[in-house]
Amino acid sequence: MDNEQQPGHPKVRTAKRSRRYFSRTRVIMLLLLLVAIPIFLALANKTVHENAEAIRQAFGQ
Repeated sequence: MDNEQQPGHPKVRTAKRSRRYFSRTRVIMLLLLLVAIPIFLALANKTVHENAEAIRQAFGQ
């Protein structure tokens, strides 16, 4: 009976944790992707141009 609430006492509300849409991990991963994608595209573009140049030289143009 000690654990039951008495009628004169207000209910104790438990603090709800507000739910964030983006967790810290998601934000960090998003930032890493925003940095990594342009670097990857630049390296891929450089490789394509180098290969195109090698092919032009192989065919003597």
